[in-house]
Amino acid sequence: MIPAPANAQFKRSATELAKDNIRDYVTQKLFKNLSYKAISFGELTTNAGGGGTFSSLIKHKFTITQIESHESMRVPVQREYLFVFYFNDKMKVQMAENLISSENKTPTDFAERPKK
Repeated sequence: MIPAPANAQFKRSATELAKDNIRDYVTQKLFKNLSYKAISFGELTTNAGGGGTFSSLIKHKFTITQIESHESMRVPVQREYLFVFYFNDKMKVQMAENLISSENKTPTDFAERPKK
């Protein structure tokens, strides 16, 4: 049995690693070369129903800023997203699922399925 203080430290470290991996995943895979800003992170939870594919998951709300053309003017447009990120036991992102976006996208518009 792991003592409570050691378990709490482990969970904090895992959560920080998850946040770093999410930032990298969002900026390098989902929204390349776009401005990303974290808004909030949910709690890192064990994925009891995920079988052997996913060991944990976390919800994350963020904004992406894109430059769009409107009536011959280029303007920055900020959109808010809420994703769930699924991790393997090494805290590597295995899948990302879009729950809500300000563009009214469907939940799987930006989901990347695990590689087999």
